[in-house]
Amino acid sequence: MQRDDRDIERLLETTDWESEPDPVREQASLARLVSRLDQRRHRMRVVARTSIAVCITAIVCAAGMTWYRWTGPMVVAVQETRSLPLSAARLVQPTSTETPETWHALLARVTARDPRGLLTRVRTVPGTDLLRAELSGGAGYILLLPGQGVVGVVVPSSQSTRLVQGFTAITPGDAPGVTAQDLAAARSIVSHDVAVCRVGSPADDALQVASVYQLTTPYKENHHAAAYDPFVLFTDSGYVRMRRIVAVPLKPQQENQTPLTALVDIDAHRVVGITDTTHITGILLTEDAGPQVVLETQ
Repeated sequence: MQRDDRDIERLLETTDWESEPDPVREQASLARLVSRLDQRRHRMRVVARTSIAVCITAIVCAAGMTWYRWTGPMVVAVQETRSLPLSAARLVQPTSTETPETWHALLARVTARDPRGLLTRVRTVPGTDLLRAELSGGAGYILLLPGQGVVGVVVPSSQSTRLVQGFTAITPGDAPGVTAQDLAAARSIVSHDVAVCRVGSPADDALQVASVYQLTTPYKENHHAAAYDPFVLFTDSGYVRMRRIVAVPLKPQQENQTPLTALVDIDAHRVVGITDTTHITGILLTEDAGPQVVLETQ
């Protein structure tokens, strides 16, 4: 047994336990390792490039949406005011004759400006589809309804003296009385108006009869021989065909909606304007069939 143990110990001491190097196997292992590293680097490049592309796309989309929200209202306002009603054109004249195809117009669109110099700032009226476009020179503002154009023109009372030059003021006392039937008709006209239906409905609040300013028509013949007409007011310089305007408050469609008022011409049976002011002191009626000018008290 001892001899066997010595033989085993000698065998263990003299045996070369290191295997012979295998170049082929080593090359294959190295190739596999290099392949794994290449695949890992490729995946890292793909992930990095994808992440950068996603970040750039997100930034571009966010910037584009922000730019669109910033410039969109002005673009719509410029399109809707290509042809202004006479009542609005009276307030301010365009300061530029550039056409929409010019470089100036393109630059103005990018920077949310009106190339004509007519509008200075456009914002949405909270809770409605209306746009409020400020007129240059502090002349007032116009209310726009996309797809239907100008629905109201509002100017500050400080401009009223200049606006009513050459016009005759018609107060509620001068015009024929407004009866309960007229008020009911005004509510009915408002409830069926297409533009009004997009922003509200007639409220149950008390209605208000507004004063009216109209151009005087000079006499061409002896007016004393004319038949009596309760809607004609005779003055020293001419006559004025009176219009009775009723301000109908609108019921908000949303809780945060700005209070609106519809102005109804009872005799013409139509809505002549929509405003966001609650104190109506006068309306400048012109010969055009478009919206009219409302005078504020503030």
